[in-house]
Amino acid sequence: MDYLAALTAFVESANDNSFSKAAGRLGIKASTVSRYIKDLEQDLGIALFNRSTRKLALTEGGQTFLHHAQKVLFELSEARAATSALNQNPRGRLKVSLPPAFARHHILPLVGEFIGRYPDITLDLSLEESHVDLIATGIDLAIRIGRLADSNLKARKLAEVETFLCVSPAFSTRYPHPDCPEQLPVNMLIAGRESPEALIWANANEQVSLPVGAALWINDLDARLIAVSNGLGMALLPDWLASASLREGRLVRWLPDWEVKSAQESCAVWFVYPPKRIVSSKVRCFIDFMAERLADPPVWQR
Repeated sequence: MDYLAALTAFVESANDNSFSKAAGRLGIKASTVSRYIKDLEQDLGIALFNRSTRKLALTEGGQTFLHHAQKVLFELSEARAATSALNQNPRGRLKVSLPPAFARHHILPLVGEFIGRYPDITLDLSLEESHVDLIATGIDLAIRIGRLADSNLKARKLAEVETFLCVSPAFSTRYPHPDCPEQLPVNMLIAGRESPEALIWANANEQVSLPVGAALWINDLDARLIAVSNGLGMALLPDWLASASLREGRLVRWLPDWEVKSAQESCAVWFVYPPKRIVSSKVRCFIDFMAERLADPPVWQR
């Protein structure tokens, strides 16, 4: 048995609760993953998973083994990173977790150029809104947007984020242009599931709290952008998503002298990565490349 390959298959299966998903991530057959798990169970003399037709779940022994297996793979990753950092030509598989909308608008258009510059790096991009556990899932690097939670992860800020209240030109002709938040048609907001029950608006002189009376709830930022562009309502959109449409006249900004406090506090685009003693050259070159192409100032603010 290839014990390292078996450990990797076990950890991926535990993270995904699925042999088939683990196989897809590793680029091998599900039957190979299943065989690795059986070989491990035979070697250990204990069942690692409880299996059913619908569900795969770790046993108590599996949970104990997972904890130690993750540590082994992490230490191996550290050793490889320490060695590869000495290499002038970054290489290997780079696993990156990305917010879907930001990836579509700003990362994917640059992937071809990055691969051309670093042909020995294989990118493995996961587009997901949820904040995955980077260490447990073996993710090398993630981009996160918003207020960065306290954690032991290393972080580098890419850019600050502003939030704009946007409507379509057609919507703007149907409703009077507001001079203050109290004049907003608050029941015409297109909101995300993370929206609070009330929004606190502030300018240089005053602060106003207004309830969120959304006409439409959408959990995807790109879909919110499309809905606003089609005149279905108004929405708070980040500058990295809305700036191009505002410049080209597809959207109109309302209340430019006001900001939503919860949307503005400590809001930024961040690179985050596990706290390894040595950052691998492949991670470092991806961060440096994207910062070079997107920041100082952010491309969406140019």
